Amino acid sequence: YDTRVQNVVPSHLLGVVYVLMLLLAVIIHGRQVEWTARLDFLWQIQATEEKREMDALQHSNKRILFNLLPAHVATHFLDNQFRSNMNTLSQELYHQSYSRVGVVFASITNYHEFYMELDGNNQGVECLRLLNEIIADFDELLGEERFRAIDKIKTVGSTYMAAVGLMPEYRILDEGGSAALHLSALVEFVFAMRDKLV
Repeated sequence: YDTRVQNVVPSHLLGVVYVLMLLLAVIIHGRQVEWTARLDFLWQIQATEEKREMDALQHSNKRILFNLLPAHVATHFLDNQFRSNMNTLSQELYHQSYSRVGVVFASITNYHEFYMELDGNNQGVECLRLLNEIIADFDELLGEERFRAIDKIKTVGSTYMAAVGLMPEYRILDEGGSAALHLSALVEFVFAMRDKLV
């Protein structure tokens, strides 16, 4: 063939060059596929980590919301229907009307006199730690079955506020012994709070 066609480069050398070019193209393609696979793997790890962080942040935000608001109100704000309606301008704020509720404001007397920022109590940190322990004990009482109808409203300084009859499932009804039952639970809660302080 080479003698008839008169090629400058012999065909067996051209074949070797073509095979080498094909081999080089396959190697380059393989490296590119490997690089893309590694990059995709790193992106998957990054996406998984970001999703884990987002879930942790969402859980933390939910916990904060449930600490700030009563459970039924927090659930209302987390409801899908409410979230989809957030963009409308006519969205109303949450409100409920109750004809009968019981509210307690329990203050730790003389706490402000007890609280001092001295070196002995770590500039007041120990006083705040003690107050936090007391409030945590009060919150723990709310976990008991007999106080299930009582809802913590909030704490301001050394004043603890709680209410009965605000939760929809434990409303104080106008008839029957509902009011006496719920208000007696609130009084028992106050005495249990006092017992925790002793």
